[in-house]
Amino acid sequence: MIKFREALKIILENTKVLGKEKVMITDALNKILAEDIVADRGNPPADNSGMDGFAVRYEDIKGAYEDAPKVLEIVGEAKAGGNPPKVEKGKASYIFTGGLIPEGADTVIQKELTKVEGNKVFIFKELKKGANIRRQGEDYKKGDILIKRGKKLRPSEIGILASVNKGSVYVYQSPRVCILTTGDEILDICEPIISDAQIRTSNTYSLYAQVLEAGGIPVIGGFVKDNPEDIREKLLNAKNCDVLITSGGVSMGEYDLIKDFVQEVLNVEIIFWKVAQKPGKPLVFGVWGENREKLFFGLPGNPVASMVVFENLVKPALRKMRGETKIFNPIIKAKLTKDYKRKKAERLEFVRVSVEYKDGEFLATPFDKQGSNILTGMVFANGFALIDINTYEKKEGEEVEVVIFDREFLDRKTF
Repeated sequence: MIKFREALKIILENTKVLGKEKVMITDALNKILAEDIVADRGNPPADNSGMDGFAVRYEDIKGAYEDAPKVLEIVGEAKAGGNPPKVEKGKASYIFTGGLIPEGADTVIQKELTKVEGNKVFIFKELKKGANIRRQGEDYKKGDILIKRGKKLRPSEIGILASVNKGSVYVYQSPRVCILTTGDEILDICEPIISDAQIRTSNTYSLYAQVLEAGGIPVIGGFVKDNPEDIREKLLNAKNCDVLITSGGVSMGEYDLIKDFVQEVLNVEIIFWKVAQKPGKPLVFGVWGENREKLFFGLPGNPVASMVVFENLVKPALRKMRGETKIFNPIIKAKLTKDYKRKKAERLEFVRVSVEYKDGEFLATPFDKQGSNILTGMVFANGFALIDINTYEKKEGEEVEVVIFDREFLDRKTF
């Protein structure tokens, strides 16, 4: 049995970044960019107006104020996408937001500081030379690197891609993850339950959602019965995937057969089995594929253990595979709101807690029921308090490290 941090190190050392693929920018949201994005021209491409109003020469409005306006002749208009007129001494041009600055003009007066009578405009205030003009290349210049490789593409980056004429872009591939759920007792949703010995799967769909959240492509490979023929058949569904995750069948029982059959059917090389963590001790990790580029995670069948192992060991690997650089859940320090005790301390424990931010500090409340089968605890929790090996007790008010798996909590909290 190895320690948690050693297991994480081994997993990441055996995790390779996947190849690149070209996608349309309409399909690129939340993908990881695999190329630098360079500006094909400056933005704005030319000086333009930031206001609706009049394009003028500063010399013609100098000294203007409400009781002594400057009066200029209107010679045309400059609208977005149009060709502006030339502005000579004593002249002004209508101009609209985004319109090119006319030749001769050097300042824009907003409409509310003017009055129009016939073909004359009255200017009631002197502005600084260059006022309300967006300068060429003010945002970026031709040749500037606007987005660096490795950035996750958000709506703002998609907008930049469009602005530099990148209708398609290279991104890192997202890992395809095959999910197999094992056990004669497991039923899919909507299947009729005819015995108290049968249970509906939760692991299949919680893992499906966790894979999606981590940026992977989940594939339900099926529900595996506890017999060799079915195991062999269902394992073949993983062949076109980058990662195989099984749920259950990796402990010490007579029907825990997965570990042996992944070696036989997929030629998985088992690297470690059992981790000194609670929950999630009976974790199996291995590599497979032609170049040992694919990963295998044999997760325990208890629903909480399955989710905890995924959050702390599987998710970082999936994020690394898709080119992400920030692969870990955030860790904060919080004060316990009540004592936490345990009888055994030979494993690192991930204690489900509800974290809140109050009066300038994080507070973590452990749940009373910490069993690895109590899935409702995951619904109310937003973090895992880390209780280290050889630590039997943490007192109320004592500070602990907490892994936050609900990222939105950090976004929602009020500082």
